[in-house]
Amino acid sequence: MKFFKYIFFLLVLLFVVGSLYIATVSVNNQETINFETPINAKLFELKIKDFSTYHNWFSIGKDEAINPRLSNSDDFENSTLSWQNSKFESINLQNKSKVSDSLVQQLTLKTWLSFSEIDLTWKFETLEKNSNLILHLKSDASFWQKAEYVFTGISHLDIAKTSIENSLNSLESFIQKEISVYDMTAVGKVETGGFYLLHATSAARLNFNKILEKSEPIFKSIEDFMMEQKFEIYKGRLILFENLYENTDNLIFSPGIGSQDNIAIPNTYEILSKSVSQGAYFKTTLTGDYINMEEFIEYSNTIIANRSLKIDRQLKPFLEFEINSNSTVNPSKWITHYYIPIIE
Repeated sequence: MKFFKYIFFLLVLLFVVGSLYIATVSVNNQETINFETPINAKLFELKIKDFSTYHNWFSIGKDEAINPRLSNSDDFENSTLSWQNSKFESINLQNKSKVSDSLVQQLTLKTWLSFSEIDLTWKFETLEKNSNLILHLKSDASFWQKAEYVFTGISHLDIAKTSIENSLNSLESFIQKEISVYDMTAVGKVETGGFYLLHATSAARLNFNKILEKSEPIFKSIEDFMMEQKFEIYKGRLILFENLYENTDNLIFSPGIGSQDNIAIPNTYEILSKSVSQGAYFKTTLTGDYINMEEFIEYSNTIIANRSLKIDRQLKPFLEFEINSNSTVNPSKWITHYYIPIIE
């Protein structure tokens, strides 16, 4: 009988000592992920807060999600994605709040032994060259979480950090494929022109990246002027090419905003006004990123040559940015029209 008492007291002692040891175990309760990418951070933000795309890029551990369930998708602050895999009996990811450039979520992980809640705070920074995603993870490990950590050597926070780092690489590839889709279409002959262009004129080598880079602040300045003066925008953003057909290395171009009226511009503004003459133009359309612009111009010129159309050199070709980065950060959704004047 005494033998069993000793065994009992020994087990109790082991349990007490073990519990005291587990209680003193230090488990990291905060981690930070810094992810740098050449892609606009807004595109990452859109995907991360929209749980409907998670099956394409997100996983916890090495396993695919089993039986993913999306609930309250129309209620952002209660939108929840739930699933399980061979490691966790349940995984829940919930949107909590969105303020300015900060997104807060909560990740809940449950095994047969322990349960953890991990707060995720995302920051999205779009910079001139690259974007930064900064993620702070915070979780206070419970007693049973510490016990599991003693047995496995890895905490739920560690698993979450590694999984999210790997998932962000997958998300970057997913977004890259999505935004690289583009299309070029020959629309045909149209009658257009007959409006005015409020513009500034600049010059650059035959490099459309540089042309667009120089055009952006001009667009913004003229848009601000027209809003301030309460002038109506007619054609949106346009780039008129002044000497595209003169076989010169330096391209002179006029970025600006279309207007139906010949607006009198105060001398305090460095803005010019010119008319875009009415006439016959051959219209082509690019749906996609501006990195395809040179190919698009070449495509348009090839269509003109193949159809034996004659370019009217008395008029100027121009680009019209129907849907641009102001409307959507997704480059695959941008729509640009190119008008080449032709002689009928």
